[in-house]
Amino acid sequence: MRTEGSPEQSLRRVLKAAGYRMRKSRAPISSDNLGGYMIVDMSGNAVAAGGRFELTLEEVREWVRDMC
Repeated sequence: MRTEGSPEQSLRRVLKAAGYRMRKSRAPISSDNLGGYMIVDMSGNAVAAGGRFELTLEEVREWVRDMC
């Protein structure tokens, strides 16, 4: 029996299928790193959203809904 997994994993799968990757901040919080998530375009390894790791999971979900 397959389970759905966490909301984070579900978003990662959807983003990967669309050519994006979601990164979670691992560094200490600072002015350049707000401790959230970033979306990266895998084709050019460029930041698509959340350049300062400022996205929440809900904001990532909204971005996916709007862009993918």
